[in-house]
Amino acid sequence: MLFRAVSLSMILAINLPTVMAAGSGEGDEMKPNIGRYGEAVAVDPDEFEFSPAETKLWMMQHLDNIEKPARLYYAFSKTGSFEEGFTDSVYLDILEINSDGSKNANLTFFTAEHQQRVANEDNLTNINGNPVLGVYLQGDIFEMSRLTEGSWRYFQKRIKLSIAEAATVEPISFQFEGKQIEGELITLTPYVDDPRRRSFEKFANKRYEFILSAQVPGTLYQIKTVVPDSSNPEQPLIEEVLTLKHIELRDM
Repeated sequence: MLFRAVSLSMILAINLPTVMAAGSGEGDEMKPNIGRYGEAVAVDPDEFEFSPAETKLWMMQHLDNIEKPARLYYAFSKTGSFEEGFTDSVYLDILEINSDGSKNANLTFFTAEHQQRVANEDNLTNINGNPVLGVYLQGDIFEMSRLTEGSWRYFQKRIKLSIAEAATVEPISFQFEGKQIEGELITLTPYVDDPRRRSFEKFANKRYEFILSAQVPGTLYQIKTVVPDSSNPEQPLIEEVLTLKHIELRDM
């Protein structure tokens, strides 16, 4: 669902929910502006050329391949030598299929002290994109801010710029529920060439990977981020993996 002459960040934030870090106050509320760097620019989406990664992450109708109410279950794990990890769950419930093909949904992102508070009122109604993408990245930005004592706004801009100008897209095959699936791997390293990387050098080689496939319900199969350890190539400082494990169809 595209609109002419609107803010570029609004286009690329279509149907992504507002999210706040666990334990944050109202002043920490963040809007889902992971789109291209430079929100004030207005463009005509029929004429502007988005990067392949921008198109696949923010412009595709990820939920088109879900035709009835369903629950998507994603498993999450955080491991690595830097700090204690954890495992958790993400549930995307497709509640209603609207007449225009859009969906009404509910998103439970982590549990207990790790839970991300997602504002459902207006942000999970009439959606076409998979909101798990936006919520994960917003949580990641808060984490980078926590780990480096830097500004989440700065890390947000670096991710936007990397998706717009430096991300790679390549074919990939993977297994899902016993079937061989063909998809695409989107990779970005937002901080490798960052002019400020010295202020957070330990995390500057962080790599983001997204696996998408129209053959998988909701299109998003996996998000993986890795912070390598230069002193120990065998074990990363931090590795996070969020993977679609199961979809449960429900009666209309």
